[in-house]
Amino acid sequence: MTFRISRNSWHAALSALVVLSACTSTPTVVRSTDTEVAVRYDGIVNGIDDAKQMAEKACAARSKTARLRRVSDQGLGQHYGYFDVRLDDRA
Repeated sequence: MTFRISRNSWHAALSALVVLSACTSTPTVVRSTDTEVAVRYDGIVNGIDDAKQMAEKACAARSKTARLRRVSDQGLGQHYGYFDVRLDDRA
């Protein structure tokens, strides 16, 4: 038995992937405490550098900075950067 994907099905699958990427493309702060900021990013449109920028914005409100502690890749569109919150030496 051979399965073949029609051209229309292939385009539909590709379109769904593009829509999924667009929906998750903005890095999002999922946890922010006095000691840690966790940011989810998609890993396709945005990478860890984009997640760091989001963490820095979250920390700047407290006159602190973010330092990357670890990265967790949990599948398509499910990448997390965990940042330590540190006092801003420039303040």
